Amino acid sequence: MSLSKDEILDAIAEMSVMEVVDLVDA
Repeated sequence: MSLSKDEILDAIAEMSVMEVVDLVDA
C-alpha cells in the first residue's frame, strides 16, 4: 500500500468516527 501520510490520517480519522457512531448506535 502506497498512501501518503495525509491519506492515512484521513482514513484513520474517518474510521474512528464511524467506529464511535457504531458504538453509540449499538
